[in-house]
Parts: sequence; structure tokens; C-alpha cells
Amino acid sequence: MREGVSVPKVIIFAGANGSGKTTLAKSVLDKGAVFINADGIRDKERISPLSAGKKSLFLIQEHIRAGDNFSFETTMSGLTLVNNFRLLKKQEYAIVIFYLFVHPVELLIERIKERVKKGGHEVLPEDVIRRYYRSANNFWNLYRQFSNEWAIINNNESRYRNISVGDKNIFQVVDNQEFSIFEEVTKNAKK
Repeated sequence: MREGVSVPKVIIFAGANGSGKTTLAKSVLDKGAVFINADGIRDKERISPLSAGKKSLFLIQEHIRAGDNFSFETTMSGLTLVNNFRLLKKQEYAIVIFYLFVHPVELLIERIKERVKKGGHEVLPEDVIRRYYRSANNFWNLYRQFSNEWAIINNNESRYRNISVGDKNIFQVVDNQEFSIFEEVTKNAKK
């Protein structure tokens, strides 16, 4: 650990498409905080989703190299971020993950339909379903291991509720029923 130097911090808002990552980030982060969001980049710069995703990965790497405090959102449905997480650990970042969990997956599909009606971006139902299971599985079995602190948060309703919280070494289940559902989702992920 760095002696006498403040440790840089990254806050990661994770979860399946439609789980409310951006909404939570806006309610938690201080005004002016660095928040990297591929959807926001796509909308602001009018570029393709693929280009926006590449740009967000580039920005994440830039902020890590600079030792900045920053935050970003991700579905964690793939393995693209693994090297960035390794770099965060190497640079001695404090890593905090808020994982938003919603069930059943059909609720996410409905939320996305409503978002599209309001002018938001669409995600195809088959992509939502595939990412839903992979996201939960990757968070639990991979990305969580890099974090200093994490929380699984239920976002089915209008208020957030903790399902489980933990740190590097231990975790506590706050809601046994919801955690059982989360565990079932991770087990149903196609490898």
C-alpha cells in the first residue's frame, strides 16, 4: 500500500441492461465526478455502440494510468474488463462495485421497451437475456474478487435494497430470499 499517499478510488456500477446503473450513478456520485458511460458517449458524440464501447475502454485505461478517481458502468457480461481490473489492482486502486440485480429478466426487457418509448436506446431481448445470466455469473465468480468493497442491490422497485454486501475477505447476506434468486441466476449462466 502507498505510504502517506491517498489511494485512488474507482466506483463501478454494474448489472444487466435496464437494471438502473446510470440512474444509481447519478444519485450517488458528486456533481462533476468522472463517470464513463458508453451509452452517454454514443449519444453525445453520435457514434456507433461499438465505437462508444471502445472509447469508454480507452478512457478507463487513461484514468487508471493517471491515477484519477473515477467511475464507470458496465454489464460485466463479458471478459473485456479483466485486464483493466488487473491494472486497477496493480495501481493499488480501492475498487468499489455496486451490482444492480433485477429479476425476473422479463422486467428488464419491459424497462428497456419503456426507455425506447421515451427516446432511449434499445437492446434486443435476446441480448438482454444472454447478458443477464453472464453478468451475474461474471460479477460473482470473477470481478467481485478484485474489489475492496461490493454490494448486490435489488432494484426491482422504486427503492434500492441491499441483498448482500462484502469486502475482499468476507460477505454478509442481508436478504436470504433475494440472494437465493441471485445464486440461481449465476448457476444458470451459459459458460
